[in-house]
Amino acid sequence: MSGKNHTEESGSIASESHGAAVNAGKAYVMAGAIAHDLNTILTTIYGYSETALETIDETSEAGRNIRRIIEAADRARSLTSQLLDLSRKLAQNKAPLKVIDVLSETLDFLQPSAGSNIIVVRQIKTPGILVEALPEQLFRVFLNIAANALDSMEDTGGSLTVTLDASGISDGTEAGANRRQVLIRFADTGKGMDAETSARMFEPFFTSGKREKGTGLGLTIVRDIVTEMNGSLRVNSEKGRGTVIDLLLPAAEFGSLPEKPYLRNPEK
Repeated sequence: MSGKNHTEESGSIASESHGAAVNAGKAYVMAGAIAHDLNTILTTIYGYSETALETIDETSEAGRNIRRIIEAADRARSLTSQLLDLSRKLAQNKAPLKVIDVLSETLDFLQPSAGSNIIVVRQIKTPGILVEALPEQLFRVFLNIAANALDSMEDTGGSLTVTLDASGISDGTEAGANRRQVLIRFADTGKGMDAETSARMFEPFFTSGKREKGTGLGLTIVRDIVTEMNGSLRVNSEKGRGTVIDLLLPAAEFGSLPEKPYLRNPEK
């Protein structure tokens, strides 16, 4: 084998290995999201099934059928546990990355879907700030928050101002008092929400918009991802005056952005 052919073959193997790793990483992230969605649905199945059993004779044919439904849900929950185990393996591979890179790519991705009557303003005050995260997860968080903001202005138009900052930020907890925080703020001039809607916006399947848009789980998954990253969310909204969502994450020290498979087939 010539030196040239050996080099080409080695490069091909390295490229294939890298591609396999990227695909595996994407699969693990998707596995965690799917498991979360399925667990939420299974909770509903359990609740209604157990309520139904309380109203009928468990030894009747209907009772036995409901018991089979619960047993099937038990098997499904076992599968979701396996998916979550796979997702947790990837979580151990988090690395520091530039927030601006993922944030810019998210906004660029959404820009074509923003109506001509919507202006997206970027206020980048700390372009070099880093967080420790999986880029796929961070992309999904930004995507869901920004997409909801754009949806709220679909009919009336308006502006979405996205701010990236870090100085003097605290998550309000004693542990975070002396820790540098990254602030990503999404401020829209859309329909806004009343206090009751704001309090429920992160609940599974809750939506104040059109039911056919998304699964109703987007913001629930956002909350779970942010919590897993030791971050927090703050919401300030007023009916008819728009919504401000602050995303606070612990800052990291160094890092670089890996490949970006999350842009190929983004999932809300």
